[in-house]
Amino acid sequence: MNIAQLYDTAITAASTLIQKLGVADELVQNDTLCLQVPSNERYDQVKAELAELGELISENEVKGRLIAVFELHRRLSASGWSVSFVELPQPKTGNESEGVRHLQFVTRTGIESFRAKFCELDFDDRGNPRNRLLEIDDDGVVVRFHDKNMGAVIALENLG
Repeated sequence: MNIAQLYDTAITAASTLIQKLGVADELVQNDTLCLQVPSNERYDQVKAELAELGELISENEVKGRLIAVFELHRRLSASGWSVSFVELPQPKTGNESEGVRHLQFVTRTGIESFRAKFCELDFDDRGNPRNRLLEIDDDGVVVRFHDKNMGAVIALENLG
């Protein structure tokens, strides 16, 4: 899996979408690239590949499947953005294609303020109380917004 190439393609599409949505000026960082794989065997293979690019900082079960988070040794950069975390969930159904699931962006303000400022947008609520996420899927380009960097989210989860 060529993660740099996947990121380049995904961030280009996401950049176009966030401009179209009018939210670009309210984003401070693209912190997370979320990949998806079609099988648990492929999950283990990609996890081993990611271990060569970064440090596994979290692997927890969420809703019956493992989700691994890696902090990259060197950020991936493209289209004026850079990302330092890669999230890899086990597949839900086994029908997932391999590639990018979504990109996560950190908002300039709290998530509720961000939602209120863009109340005309049809966000899908995701995440949990520690990491509220607002998602938009536009023709297969999926972006999520949250108000904490993934490193901070992992630190909070580790506190219990």
